[in-house]
Amino acid sequence: MRSFPASSTTNHPARRVCAMSDQRDRINAMLNLAQHPNTPQAEAESALAMASKLMQKHGLTQSDIASSRTDEDTTVVVERVRVGGLYRVRRQNILYTIALLHSCAGYRTEDEDDECVLVLYGRAADIFATRTLFAAADAMGARLLPRGDRSWRVAWWKGFQLGIQESLSVARKDFVSETPGSGLVLADRMKRAENELRVNGPRLRGGYTYSDTSSGAYINGKNAGSGFGGSGRSFTAGVRGELS
Repeated sequence: MRSFPASSTTNHPARRVCAMSDQRDRINAMLNLAQHPNTPQAEAESALAMASKLMQKHGLTQSDIASSRTDEDTTVVVERVRVGGLYRVRRQNILYTIALLHSCAGYRTEDEDDECVLVLYGRAADIFATRTLFAAADAMGARLLPRGDRSWRVAWWKGFQLGIQESLSVARKDFVSETPGSGLVLADRMKRAENELRVNGPRLRGGYTYSDTSSGAYINGKNAGSGFGGSGRSFTAGVRGELS
């Protein structure tokens, strides 16, 4: 008698697709919870961290999740992102750096409940990529931050910000060079975000902060940030659709 292998619920193509769809729904539910204005900060951070963890576990990128969200289009939206805890000003600057590289404009508004509040303008998918990458960078910074006094650690965070900026800039440049026309798409996204901020946001004034780039703490932080594993996939959401 010929024997047949037992059926596998995990190997069946339809079931795999269904399982992956369930994971996307679960991740989106966590993101919606994290982004809801009434969600407490600690709960929001936990939800965002879990969403990021599930994305890594199942090999999903920001563009994979964004493509399943109903707000995936060219509309510019506004989101308020809060950063609390120690060194929140320095960490908020990292969030802003990531946002700029993902075609988002924004500004820091008045702090609320000892939290820095950054108002971001951009496509929902671009703000989503910004938030998830920041969650990863923030966790990495907390893990690698060396011991030292406050001034030493502040300098470290500033260097860490530059390291991340350079790492993501290289990833963006590589993506643009490998995807003809994508540079124009990303520039147009940024222009629309800036225009929306200019029309509906407050009047902004530029500022300047000094950083001692020769200090050991700054260099240590920069070296740590340069190892950030951001990839060009965070820039892809919707680009090919806009090019077609």
